[in-house]
Amino acid sequence: MAPRPDLTVVVPVFNGANALPALCAAIQEQARQLELSVEVVFVDDGSTDNSWEVIVELNGQHQDRVRGLRLARNAGQQAATYCGIVEASGRWVATIDDDMQPHPRELQKLWAHAQSSGADVTYGVYPTLHHGLIHRIGTRVFRFLLRRVLPGFPDGSSFRLICGDVVDALPTAVGPRVLVDPVLAWHSRSMSSVAVDHGGSRVDGSRYSLLALAGIAWRLLFTYSVLPLRVIVVVGLVSSTVSFGMGIFYLIQKLTVGAQPGFPALIVSIAFFSGVILVNLGILGEYVARLY
Repeated sequence: MAPRPDLTVVVPVFNGANALPALCAAIQEQARQLELSVEVVFVDDGSTDNSWEVIVELNGQHQDRVRGLRLARNAGQQAATYCGIVEASGRWVATIDDDMQPHPRELQKLWAHAQSSGADVTYGVYPTLHHGLIHRIGTRVFRFLLRRVLPGFPDGSSFRLICGDVVDALPTAVGPRVLVDPVLAWHSRSMSSVAVDHGGSRVDGSRYSLLALAGIAWRLLFTYSVLPLRVIVVVGLVSSTVSFGMGIFYLIQKLTVGAQPGFPALIVSIAFFSGVILVNLGILGEYVARLY
């Protein structure tokens, strides 16, 4: 049985054939400088170019130091990354994009910070985002929502270093809609971040469109959070309270000046009972969420 490598580097790949040889060489060089045994796991996320052929060629050149996984269809960066993480065999697992942003030399900063801080998960973050306006806005919105779900979550990115004990504890059957960071947070005692240089050899913008970023935020809210349920409860409480107050107001008018409520009374009744229904739906949703 082959000894367990010190470090596994997981690379989700989508149409990144041209960058893979240089990326693999850079990872191997950084491992030599850190004096670590390393394996590289490329996960082909349904690429339409010759990425898989390049991965097979790299496997032939490096044998047990390079492995390739090929997804049956395009499942997205999050699912491809998670697939590589659960298949990794290293004592530590790093994840990095296939566009060399950041450059693999930044692994040294992740490694040094993880060893000094003792954190289970260490993120490499950019002091300044270098992507387009849409991507920067989407990233900030995603981080805001992530902190609503996980209050202690630090600044994160797709450049991570994860302790092998956390990886060993991760569930394997999570489905294609998994988000890596919330799952890591659930299984980690401590998380940290360190500033890294953006670097990179390609500056072609983010692969995430505005629609894709909105989809990730939607998935985060409705898969990993009960925040929408609690919003429903608040809206129901406000609606029922306001309508109850209006009902008291019309009742006083009826008793003091003999006003005929008529249509307003109907509207107040509908608003009150609609609010009660929303509150009950929110409570039922909380029970379902806790069971799930």
